[in-house]
Amino acid sequence: MIQADEALLDRARRRAADRGVSVAQLVREALERELGPATPPPDVRCAGVFGSGQGDLARRASEDTDYEPPPFRS
Repeated sequence: MIQADEALLDRARRRAADRGVSVAQLVREALERELGPATPPPDVRCAGVFGSGQGDLARRASEDTDYEPPPFRS
């Protein structure tokens, strides 16, 4: 159990009971909301900014089943 003021723990127990979850689940969800995702989402500000120099990639990808575009990252 976590250490907190008894009144706060009572509120947590009541809220968990109202929601039909354990106090542990309530605390996990609260921590997730407070802390956010474990890893930040990838930075996609550069998506679509650079040109490959090959203007026909979409056509080649849809028509040529043997064509495999190079990976974005190696």
